[in-house]
Amino acid sequence: MVLKVKIVNRGFAKGALLISRQPISFFGGVDPSTGVIVEKNHPLEGASLCRRILAVPYSKGSTVGSYVIYGLAKRKIAPSGVILGREDSIVSAGAILGGIPVVLADMRKILSSFKNGETIILDARKGRILRPV
Repeated sequence: MVLKVKIVNRGFAKGALLISRQPISFFGGVDPSTGVIVEKNHPLEGASLCRRILAVPYSKGSTVGSYVIYGLAKRKIAPSGVILGREDSIVSAGAILGGIPVVLADMRKILSSFKNGETIILDARKGRILRPV
């Protein structure tokens, strides 16, 4: 199964998928020193972003979130890739600074095609998401 996506920031990532139906706040919702989601009552509270491919509809909160993402990348605890349901300047700016591949995809297709925790390939060079062979 190959899902075509729109490239926001080029790159390549392979990792376990971490899916949220709810937006995430990187400023205040993610611990910048550990990469763990700390937002109270968020479905992913307690999950680590490190080396995961994060799929979220969009982010919420302050533009400082861009710097949190960049800081996570500098500490090598950032997501290895990000799938967004809609354009998001906060995530995109931080990911571009941090060298993290980002794509836009229909979240309904992500939810119906892939499972949380499943290893996927995010190919943001060719604009596709697929399962490894």
